[in-house]
Amino acid sequence: MVDARGPWPSLLPLDDEGREPRSIVLDALRGSVSRPAAWGAVLLVQALFAAIPALMAHEWLARALGASYAPGALLVDLDALFRHDHKDSLATLDSQVGLVGAALALVSVLLGCFVAGGWLQVFLERTEGETLRRFAFGGARWFWRFARVAFVGLLLAALCTWIVRGPAWNHIVLSGLCGVPSSDWSALETLDSELSAWRLRFAQDLVHALGIAFVFAWGDWTRTRMALFDTNSAAWAGLCTLWTLVRHPLRTLGASATLFGVEAASLLLLGLLARSMESTIHRTGEAWPSIVMLILALVALLLRVVLRGARYHAAVHVSRQVVTPILRPDPWKDTVGGPGGPRYPIGGDEHVVQL
Repeated sequence: MVDARGPWPSLLPLDDEGREPRSIVLDALRGSVSRPAAWGAVLLVQALFAAIPALMAHEWLARALGASYAPGALLVDLDALFRHDHKDSLATLDSQVGLVGAALALVSVLLGCFVAGGWLQVFLERTEGETLRRFAFGGARWFWRFARVAFVGLLLAALCTWIVRGPAWNHIVLSGLCGVPSSDWSALETLDSELSAWRLRFAQDLVHALGIAFVFAWGDWTRTRMALFDTNSAAWAGLCTLWTLVRHPLRTLGASATLFGVEAASLLLLGLLARSMESTIHRTGEAWPSIVMLILALVALLLRVVLRGARYHAAVHVSRQVVTPILRPDPWKDTVGGPGGPRYPIGGDEHVVQL
């Protein structure tokens, strides 16, 4: 099946006239949801990662409380007085959880590289069945190449943070545009009103968030390009991807922004439900809302896993529309031979085939 608007094969089903009747975003969601073996395995691994600090906190509470209280008796009474009485051990726990969290963050980045390769292998390979095997093969195949992209992405994110949160913003925006002296950069006391200071901080946060989001989107599209062309250079693929994003911002970043909006809205709704359950715990002292909160957390994690797969599905499809394939020489073009057998060159000094 060939895309009517480009030389790449299409991921989406075409109608009789060669058109794509479905939305790219909807079919990206369908393509991701229809691979339960892939997102189920990723969900299990990430849930295990999340369980590690939770188990550390549970073990600390078991040691701190001992057998002095009945199970559930302090469900709503772990207040400021309790934290003050155990501030030393809580500080130790926070330090240990912080170290473990940093290690898990690094492992999560590497896992993200593996997962990206798995999704792209599943979506690029025109076969069905054995999804988990193909997912694992793709994750291992592109892991180190995608790890280089992740490293470049972390550098770009750090650069974006340094620009928006550091000297560039202070000198160009605060001093240059707003006339704030260097002595008032932190307090912004020279501005006309508190509302002006709030708007300026909001603009800074918005620019920073958009910059980081663009870096993350760039990483997804760069990995997709590398997998599509089976190339090795993260730097060259990143530059080419940047040019593609500039040339086709609506078709590329539009799909990413739409899926991000779906993710943000879903997580906001789940967060509101979780807060409602937390209020129920404080109001009634019952334990069942905590089970509901655990289920909501797993649903949120599942949504993130599925939507990440949908982003790669959309990136593959749009890339096939806007990116020109690399013209590679065919080593078997001027040869003849039976299927699966040896090939013989046509012409040459040693072997001449008479047609």
